[in-house]
Amino acid sequence: MRAQRVVAVAIAAVLAASLSGCRSGAPADDGPLSSADHMHDPIPGGSICTPYGGPQTDGFVTFTNFGGTTVTLDRVVLLRPRNQRLLGSYAVPGVSAIGNPHGWPPKDRSYWPPGWKDRKPVRGFRVAPGRTFNMALGVAPITSARSTDQGMLVYYHDSSGDYVAKSYWAMIIGNLRGC
Repeated sequence: MRAQRVVAVAIAAVLAASLSGCRSGAPADDGPLSSADHMHDPIPGGSICTPYGGPQTDGFVTFTNFGGTTVTLDRVVLLRPRNQRLLGSYAVPGVSAIGNPHGWPPKDRSYWPPGWKDRKPVRGFRVAPGRTFNMALGVAPITSARSTDQGMLVYYHDSSGDYVAKSYWAMIIGNLRGC
């Protein structure tokens, strides 16, 4: 009798959690933030290779909030980095990308898009519905060997739950032999 009561309480708890919208475990990858334009590629891919080592800015990817509520960025990580580490990151408002200038943060103002003056750290950056921002990453090799990543993962949340947006735009930092 006691075992049946424990099972009934457990079933009721699971049912209550599922009905209340409680999210479990890993973030979903079907949230409102996307690096796609929803008219062409679902998630853009490709790569850029800079032939000289040292810190670089990787700023070719923009993200848009295609949802109906504001999203808040939590963090960004490199996707499968090899001989490479993330130095820092900024969310830069607007549709213009900073590109791939040498150094982090980029010193050459000719690369700065109009929104660069309004850049913010990724953690806590809020993106209103319909708005776009450029993700600018500082990336550096950790050895003298060629370094690579396969893109980035952007963790964020809104009032519905936790999500991850993906970009498969890779950054390659060459060594003395180039790319």
